[in-house]
Amino acid sequence: MLMVVAITTLTGPGGVGAAEITLRAGHDQPPKSMYDEGHQYFARKLAERTNGRVQVQVFPAAQLGSEVAMIEGLRLGSIDIIVAHVANTATVVPELALFSVSYLFKDRDHFERVVNNPKFQERVSQVVEGKNLGIKVLALYSAGVRNVYERKAPVRTPEDLKGMKLRVMNNPVEAKIWKAFGAIPTPMNFGEVYSSLQAGVIDGAENSPSVVESNKHYEAAPYLIMTEHQRSLSLLMINEKRLKGLPPDIQKIVLETAREAAEFERKRDAELNAEAIERMKAKGAKVIEPDRAKFAVLIGPIQDEVARDLKMDDVLGIIRGAAK
Repeated sequence: MLMVVAITTLTGPGGVGAAEITLRAGHDQPPKSMYDEGHQYFARKLAERTNGRVQVQVFPAAQLGSEVAMIEGLRLGSIDIIVAHVANTATVVPELALFSVSYLFKDRDHFERVVNNPKFQERVSQVVEGKNLGIKVLALYSAGVRNVYERKAPVRTPEDLKGMKLRVMNNPVEAKIWKAFGAIPTPMNFGEVYSSLQAGVIDGAENSPSVVESNKHYEAAPYLIMTEHQRSLSLLMINEKRLKGLPPDIQKIVLETAREAAEFERKRDAELNAEAIERMKAKGAKVIEPDRAKFAVLIGPIQDEVARDLKMDDVLGIIRGAAK
């Protein structure tokens, strides 16, 4: 028998029994992860600001399914709120594949300038909501900075990746990027990565430090290469019909609180990843600083090509315009 446990956050004078509205919110990361902290903050503040009228039940660790499954649940209305990485949301909104291109963002400050840009926020919302999926974007979360990790040897330039089998997310843009770096892109379910590294089926993978640590991948691939090739954008989304069915005052509070929760989540995400790197170093992981410029220079033409093909040139322009 599968037992599903919701982590419920509710504060306010009325207690759980006084809640008039219950919202189910899911994510696929462990408790106390960046997504979980964002959702818990949202739940806590929403309860406070509605005097206990709204209760948010947070379901962590893919209890409501994978991100792709949760996107479908959101569309059907069986889930009220989810966060999903743009790479997975691109399964129903192909334009979001732009964000799978490496080196769009120079650093965290650049990333924050972009996600706080009203024109960028509006354009992302238009792209998603223009598909008539019954989904509304509430705010923008982050999911760490993706880096390469290797089992055999340190990587300092793209030449060092030549011929290496690297587990990547399963979409055409990812394949294009890693071929440009000289690697052999190898799509694989995430749950198979650890054993595949141990068995030598793959030479490495790429992900954010907190994910590498929580899944103990550094045990099988001890070289953490700080390529910082992708600053991961994730979308906090709500079922549109559910939102419109809420009283107008509650709708306003939901929208405002979601934006605040996203700011909190992005800050905690950066902190959690920095902490994860230090813990992995203490456990024997070898952190390598590569020549990132040699990686980034290979990707500029691909950024232009992907943006043109997806009709997202204006979004690429916003991103580049925010660089300093």
